Amino acid sequence: MRGLPVTDRLPALEGMRGLLAVYVLFGHIASMADPSFLAGKPSSAPDWIRSLFAPFAYGHLAVAGFIVLSGFCLQLSLYVNGDGTVKSASKFFRRRAWRLLPAYYGCLALSWIVCETVTKRLSGMPFDLYLPVTTENLLAHVALVHNVRPDWMYKVNGVLWSIAIECQIYLVFPLLALVMQRVGRVVAVAMACLVPLLIALSSPQWLKLYGWYVVLFAIGMVGASMLYRPPVAQSPKAIYGYAAGSLGVVGVWLSINQAALLPVRDLAGALVISGLSYAVCTNPESFLARALGWRPVALIGAMSYSLYLMHHPIQQVGFYVLNGTRYDAAGKLWILIQWLPVVLIGSWAFYLLFERPVLSNRSESGQEQRNDFPLHLPLVVLDLEAENQPRV
Repeated sequence: MRGLPVTDRLPALEGMRGLLAVYVLFGHIASMADPSFLAGKPSSAPDWIRSLFAPFAYGHLAVAGFIVLSGFCLQLSLYVNGDGTVKSASKFFRRRAWRLLPAYYGCLALSWIVCETVTKRLSGMPFDLYLPVTTENLLAHVALVHNVRPDWMYKVNGVLWSIAIECQIYLVFPLLALVMQRVGRVVAVAMACLVPLLIALSSPQWLKLYGWYVVLFAIGMVGASMLYRPPVAQSPKAIYGYAAGSLGVVGVWLSINQAALLPVRDLAGALVISGLSYAVCTNPESFLARALGWRPVALIGAMSYSLYLMHHPIQQVGFYVLNGTRYDAAGKLWILIQWLPVVLIGSWAFYLLFERPVLSNRSESGQEQRNDFPLHLPLVVLDLEAENQPRV
C-alpha cells in the first residue's frame, strides 16, 4: 500500500472546523446587532452595516459544513483503524456519547441559567426564539429529540438543534458505512436520501426538520471513501477535490441568487466542504492545507465544539451587562466586538472544563482524538481482496 507517512496529522480539517465556528459566531453578532431579518421587518440600519452583515446571513451553510466534516472524519478514522466499517456498534455509540454529551449537557445547564437570569430580561429577536423554557422543551433537549418539533428546536440555546440531529445520524452511521463498503457509495447515498424523502412525504414542516442532513453526512463519508478506494487504479489527486469544491461554490452562488430551497444550498455547500477535505488530505503540503492548518486557526478548531455551543449564551450576557438594547445597530456591533475576547476566553474555559478531560482520557486509552489520528491512508489498495470490492 502507498500512502502518507504514519506521523502525518490533519490540522487543515481542524482549521476548517474552526473557521466554520467563527462564521457562526459572527453570524450571531450580526443577528443581535440587526435582528430585522429574523423579525421579518425591513432593516433600519445604515447601508454600511447591512453590507457588512450580508455575508453572515447564511449560518445554516456553516452548520451543514459541520455535518459534512463529521461524516468525513468519522469515515476516515474507520479506514485508518480498519476496513472502513464499524466493528462494534455499541462501542462506537459509547465513544461518541462520551465525546459529545459531557459538553452538551454542560452547555444545556449553563444555557438554561442564562435564559432564566439574562434572556428573560431581553426582548425582541433573537432572544424571543429561546423562550419560553418549559419543562417539556427542556426534557426534549435532555433526550436529544428537541429537533423533531419546530416549537422546541431553538429554545434554550439556538444551536443545540444541530447536535441532536448529529447524534441521531450516528445511529445509522454504522449501517451507512457497511453499505458503502459492501455495496457501494451510490447505494449508501441513495439510502441516506430515503430519510428526507420520508420526512417530506409525512410532514408539512419537513424543511424545519432538516432530514437532508443525513445526505450531507453521507457526502462527507463518500469524500473519505474516495481517498481510501479511488474509482480508478491510481492515487487520488487534489485537483479532483478542488474541482468538486469549485462546482459546489458555483452551486452555492446560484442557489443564493436564485433563492433556491435550503436543501439545495446545503447540498452545494456539502460539495464544497467534502471536496476541500479530500484535496487537503490528498496534498497536505499545499498552500491551502497549510493555511487552513495554521496554528492559530487550528487552535480555534480544537475548541470549535465548545465555541459553537457556548458563544451565544456568553454573547447574551455581554449584551445585557453592557446594556445593548439602548444602542442602534452600529452601537450594538461595537459592544459585541468589545465583548468578543470574553466570548473566546469563556469558550476556552468551557473547553478546558468539559472537553479537554474527555480528550485526555481517550488519548490515554489509545483512541484517536477527533482529527488528530495517524494518517496512513492506503491511497491505492493493491491487495486482491480489496480490488474485488465494488467501486462505485
